[in-house]
Amino acid sequence: MTNRIVRLAAWLLLGWGAFVLLALPTHRYAWMQQMDPSTTLPPDANADSRTIFVLLVLAAVVVGQVAIMATAKTRKERIIAVVIVVAAAIAPWASRQGC
Repeated sequence: MTNRIVRLAAWLLLGWGAFVLLALPTHRYAWMQQMDPSTTLPPDANADSRTIFVLLVLAAVVVGQVAIMATAKTRKERIIAVVIVVAAAIAPWASRQGC
């Protein structure tokens, strides 16, 4: 029963982390440029704390997927967890490259 709860919590953590990463804006004032493309974006003072938060969310997702790898009963579930961990490792690099 505990094994099942750990796996459920890890999958819920993945869903929550994906939602948070999709809901967070890349720049606090990006909406201004969407309204008027001729404006330039002002500096974002909270960009550093946003980066730290995103890395913490990614770390939580990776920990959850490692828990799934440890408790998985099937090979397919382990492979999916490994793919998600690799994607989470690539995500910070891709976001810096503008992908």
